[in-house]
Amino acid sequence: MPVDPKGTTPGLNPGSKPVEGTVNMKCRNPKCKSIASTEIRLPNKSQRVYRCTKCGYTWTINVGGFLDI
Repeated sequence: MPVDPKGTTPGLNPGSKPVEGTVNMKCRNPKCKSIASTEIRLPNKSQRVYRCTKCGYTWTINVGGFLDI
């Protein structure tokens, strides 16, 4: 694949950003008091990645799996 001198990612239209949604979730960083996080969508469906909008701390949450009721 050739190098793109403008820096756009293959598969995205020029000027568009990846899909990221803001959710109300407390930051996991003990020094931060923010309650707004950005959900980063990955192809892996068994993990969710969140980034704090204030301090930039990033964490993952495992979802799915076995459930015994």
